[in-house]
Amino acid sequence: MKKTFIEICIFILVLVLIISVISIVNDKESTNENAAKDVLDDAENNSNLPNEDNKILVAYFSRPGGNYNVGNVEIGNTAMMAAYIVEYLDSSSFEILPVNAYSQDYSTALEEASKEKEQTARPAIKNEPTNLESYDTIFIGYPIWHGDLPMIMYTFLENYNFDGKKIIPFNTHEGSGSAGTFETIKNKLVNSTVNTNGLSLKGSIARTEEGKEETIKWLKSLGY
Repeated sequence: MKKTFIEICIFILVLVLIISVISIVNDKESTNENAAKDVLDDAENNSNLPNEDNKILVAYFSRPGGNYNVGNVEIGNTAMMAAYIVEYLDSSSFEILPVNAYSQDYSTALEEASKEKEQTARPAIKNEPTNLESYDTIFIGYPIWHGDLPMIMYTFLENYNFDGKKIIPFNTHEGSGSAGTFETIKNKLVNSTVNTNGLSLKGSIARTEEGKEETIKWLKSLGY
């Protein structure tokens, strides 16, 4: 009986510790997400005023809602990476928003993306980048969808003038890396200088301090 009581106490103690750790991790992720939102909101509000010292814009597409391996999130995985870059470089940002928003449900969004790819669709962009011609360098971020750029990224690349600009891609994924998309962008923007030494992070990593550190390490390797 005494042994059983001790085993029950140990089980309860372990359970409490597990719950505490989960709570701490969730609180940390929530804090990171809120910080990223604040950074991007500030940068978006100042996007019509390029920083004269660097003239850098971070343009990105990111889907909130249900995401593989991270659950439902208010800020998408790629947006988290974008926030780290914006904060480190003190740059402007531009979020690429679709006219018709993708489903918040992960499975439904997968089906929507698959249909767009099958149709080689070019989804309309809801908003317009301000003073794109004023920037010398543009970081372009996106998730990998079905082994490719999301179709809305083709809309972005094909409808704006990137001639003479330095383009630096980055992306999130869950196992496919860049899926050759850095080269895809280089082939699309033949009159731009596309740096194919981009950064690919798993979405689950992008939301963590490790992801932030990896992003800053990458930026430093590029000379920033």
